[in-house]
Formats: sequence, structure tokens, C-alpha cells
Amino acid sequence: MNVRIAAVSLATAALVAGGATAANAAVPTAKAPAITVSASTTKAKTGQSIAITGRVTGLKDGSKVTLQEKVNGKWVTLESTTVKKGTYKITDKVKTKGTETLRVVDGKTVSKSVTVTVR
Repeated sequence: MNVRIAAVSLATAALVAGGATAANAAVPTAKAPAITVSASTTKAKTGQSIAITGRVTGLKDGSKVTLQEKVNGKWVTLESTTVKKGTYKITDKVKTKGTETLRVVDGKTVSKSVTVTVR
């Protein structure tokens, strides 16, 4: 009789463990937040307005995204906007001749950078 109880106990434990693994595997994992970026032009004249646009995933509508420019090795905040339907658009007027390296951030989520040459 003790052998029968032991066999049932082992079988039950195996089923419970297997069920727990299957249940965990069915839980969807959230994607890491991401931001894409593109500029309306990569060559602009001083004083010209350019549009910086992109899509976001893993961020809620209404989230604030911020345009930054790399100046002397440090990222400087320029403009901000809110995400609407998974997209954003920021308009910025380029002011200085040379190359501007731009990116968009939301907290720890950072886009790749885009370069605009200003003449």
C-alpha cells in the first residue's frame, strides 16, 4: 500500500510541476520600450525648421519624448512632445552651421542618433 501512495504522490508532483511550466510559458512577455527617429532632411540651411519624427513601442500614449542634441560630447535637451497613437513629431529650427547629431529619449529609452548637416 505504501508503494501505491508513493507512486500517486510522484505522479501528482510531476503533473503539478509540468502544469506550472506550461502556465508560465503561456504568459506573454512585454517588449522592451523602443524609439525610432528620422529627420525630414539631412541637409538644412541655418534658420530652417526640420521635423524629427518616429514611432515608439512599449511606451504609452501621452508619454513625453524629448529631442536632444550632442554638444561638446554632452546631450543637451532641445524640445519635447507627447506620444500620440505610437508616434511623435518634433519641429526644431537649426541654428548653427556644422553637423548636428540628434536623438530622442524617454527616461532610459533612447533612439539611435540622426545627423543633420547645417550650411
